[in-house]
Amino acid sequence: SLPDAYVLTKISKELESLNLHRTPYNILTILKVSERYYDDSPVNRTKMIEMILFVLFDFGEIPRYKTKPDLKDCEYVLGKYCELMLKREVFTFTKEEFIAELKKFCKEKYIELDIDVVFEILNNNSIIIFDYGKYRFKSSFWIYYFGAKRMHNDEKFREYIFQSKKYSAYPEIIEFYTGIDRNSDDALKILLNDITSTKNTVEEKLGIKEDINPLNSARWKPSENEIAKIQNEIGENVLKSNLPDAVKDQFLDKSYNQIRPYNQSIRKIFEDYSLHNLMQQIKASSTALRNSDYSDSELKKTLLLEIYNSWKQVAKVLFALSPIMATRGEATFEGAAFELYGDFGQTFEERLNRIVQVLPTNVVGYFQDDLYSSKMSPLFYDCFKNDKNELMKHHQALLLIFKRPRGWKQVIENYMTSISKNSYYLFDTVNALRTKYRYDFASQEELNDIKYLIKLGLAKHHCEGGKPTLSQIIKIKDSNLPKREYGD
Repeated sequence: SLPDAYVLTKISKELESLNLHRTPYNILTILKVSERYYDDSPVNRTKMIEMILFVLFDFGEIPRYKTKPDLKDCEYVLGKYCELMLKREVFTFTKEEFIAELKKFCKEKYIELDIDVVFEILNNNSIIIFDYGKYRFKSSFWIYYFGAKRMHNDEKFREYIFQSKKYSAYPEIIEFYTGIDRNSDDALKILLNDITSTKNTVEEKLGIKEDINPLNSARWKPSENEIAKIQNEIGENVLKSNLPDAVKDQFLDKSYNQIRPYNQSIRKIFEDYSLHNLMQQIKASSTALRNSDYSDSELKKTLLLEIYNSWKQVAKVLFALSPIMATRGEATFEGAAFELYGDFGQTFEERLNRIVQVLPTNVVGYFQDDLYSSKMSPLFYDCFKNDKNELMKHHQALLLIFKRPRGWKQVIENYMTSISKNSYYLFDTVNALRTKYRYDFASQEELNDIKYLIKLGLAKHHCEGGKPTLSQIIKIKDSNLPKREYGD
């Protein structure tokens, strides 16, 4: 049987992904659902919610004199109600409004359904709750789930969501929509067009056409001259960009504390430069791709490459913002927050160098859970093998290290032996492996693989030639490994 810690981790992830409190009832419900559908991939939340509703509607208690409602009928009429909520942007209601609206819809569609019982089931299971004199859905994902069901059943509403771009404000609706039949080419085509357009808008407004990647100048342990070169490259790109003057001034005068211009300029960057929209569209496109197992192969590959390109565009903006981060320590707007935690150094130069070095890890860390599924590993490997852009390839390497799908070790080993012994990319790869060895829940086999790759990276850095020999790798002592800190 699976270890208790493994099961707890899985259940915890599912509760978190569904935004459910860790109450005994919720845990038992998830365990009941997972009893039959247990796998290691991120939860298909559409399927998970379907199973939760099945448990609640099929096994939930209702008075004997009442008729048990059909779940598909319930999803259908609740989808219509959530369509109205999303269009009106009013998310509270009275019991009387709810029942009257759904009864009217059932009459129009000749559906026999006891709406009072539907309301009772939703209320008794805290799917809807009474709050400040009115009812509302306890978690917003219920609105998006039923809204996605409505998109699947109603072409006009589906067109409304896509054409109005409203999905950018709530990308979960796309996740649930694509999770229904896992074959939504229509959605992927629209998302591909939108994310490409928004990415290009960000690039155009930023005003830095060529790739900005100071990491190409970085080394395993950069000298003062190399750090200065990184700063100069960032500075040159910032000064010739379309970024606000307050951002440029921050780079030119690092001692000037510009709190008000800083706040205004960050808001301008995120709002006027469409960065927030791009980040939301990355999320929507990623979850849609993750759920689209049976969609056209070339379409899936093209969308994945555009998601990776959008990661690079976000990194490009953050490279340009790094002087502000080094001075102020944070950049926040509308839920997109970039903030320094821990010791980044005492001087501006130290902080800037450290910020630049950890940007790839933070970009991948921000988006990884929306995109990753172990079932997508063949697609990940195909894109990784053919990518020539150093930053994009490194982002993908970090994703594989963080998630470790089947076959990851050989792919990362090949990557590590292909890059320079003194490069930043080898340094950061070893650091990522060290972090996973130290903190991650991992099987003994995985730990052995991580241990081998850490030693491979250290051996490559210290030895001449391309790929280190096995004897050179074995010579790296275990004392070079971090201490495990994952609770057993």
